[in-house]
Amino acid sequence: MMIQTKWVDKVMARKIIVVLLGLFTLVSTSSYAQRIEQNQEQFRVLLFTKSLDYQHHSVTNGVQMFKELAQDNHFALTWTTQSDIFDDQENLNEMDAIVFMNTSGDILNEDQRKALQAYMRQGGGFVAIHSASFTMMEWPWYVKLVGGVWNRHPNPGISTAIVNNEKPNHPATAHIPNKWVLTEEWYNYLELSDNIEVALTVDESTFTGGKMPNYHPIAWYQEDFEGGRSFHTGLGHPEGIYDNPWYRQHILGAVWWAATGGKAFE
Repeated sequence: MMIQTKWVDKVMARKIIVVLLGLFTLVSTSSYAQRIEQNQEQFRVLLFTKSLDYQHHSVTNGVQMFKELAQDNHFALTWTTQSDIFDDQENLNEMDAIVFMNTSGDILNEDQRKALQAYMRQGGGFVAIHSASFTMMEWPWYVKLVGGVWNRHPNPGISTAIVNNEKPNHPATAHIPNKWVLTEEWYNYLELSDNIEVALTVDESTFTGGKMPNYHPIAWYQEDFEGGRSFHTGLGHPEGIYDNPWYRQHILGAVWWAATGGKAFE
């Protein structure tokens, strides 16, 4: 009887050890998974695609591109078409970069506009893609944030032209060659800010319908806009461009720069 009791005690002890080891492994695995999840969120990006005017068919392609960029490059992504996300200032201020992609029209009310201003003034990052310059065009502050405003496009809208890399040391353009042959809808602009640094220009001698023959910026940035950072690219109309590796790297570099203030090289 004594021998049987000792045997039972040994079996129970082994079971307890196995359970404890299992719990330790579970806790360790859970902690490791949490660390991995945290590492994936090196910064937070809000992707905003609300449009009250022209509806770009390429928005779907752009959203898919951003999802893939976020997964591949380990940043957190929130995508919405609802402007009420700007009603929560505290949540908005937690974003490292806000991206307006192919937005159009008056998409923010007065309070939401104030929230965007407060976000930028506390050091936020902003990226404007294509028709973001065709958005809230009557709001002077927003035009200055973008760095310029849409002034129509050539007819026909889509054409192939040569893009010149003016800033090969910027994260959004470091990978782009000096001359880039690209098919796009080339916007003309008015009210270009004196504060912008031009990253890309388009050569008007290589397409018809341009209204800025001497110097036609198509992508630019502002190192300091009321305490924050702003990047604009006019590229992003055709659906297929969102599968272009150079374009995807262009957007990734712009978002990373806006979110972190990082530089490629001097």
